[in-house]
Amino acid sequence: MKIKDFNWRKYLLDCLKSTDYCCIATIDNGSVWANPVYFAWDSKFNLYFISMSHVRHMQNISKNPKVAVAVYSTQQKGDVIGIQLEGKAYILKDQQEKKKAHKIYYRRVGSLEQNEPFIDNPSWLFVKIIPESIYYFNSKIFGEERQEVPKEKIK
Repeated sequence: MKIKDFNWRKYLLDCLKSTDYCCIATIDNGSVWANPVYFAWDSKFNLYFISMSHVRHMQNISKNPKVAVAVYSTQQKGDVIGIQLEGKAYILKDQQEKKKAHKIYYRRVGSLEQNEPFIDNPSWLFVKIIPESIYYFNSKIFGEERQEVPKEKIK
């Protein structure tokens, strides 16, 4: 089922706001690795997270930027709502890009005391995921069929 006038932006934002974590899947030499991360997003639905450079998913991204991401709340009962996307992940090096990512990320996760060790810490790197395709799953509205989000509806 496709809904011509479906408010994709609203439903995607509701889903993104429903959880603090997303799960990213990366690949290296044919091996797949999935890892949960805290995340934030911008108005174009690019995702941002931080991680240490030596961990497996960051090593994979540095060799192959292709990623898949799943966003869903683990607190759901009954109907299931989620986002799946595929795209490319980039470890940010440009100072302006890092400042933008910092602002977006910490606006979401807050400047709590426990976050202080990560702010401006060179051991922690910002990553930006640029979606190439986004799929929305809502069993209440679409049954068991995920829907590809029309790119022109979320720009």
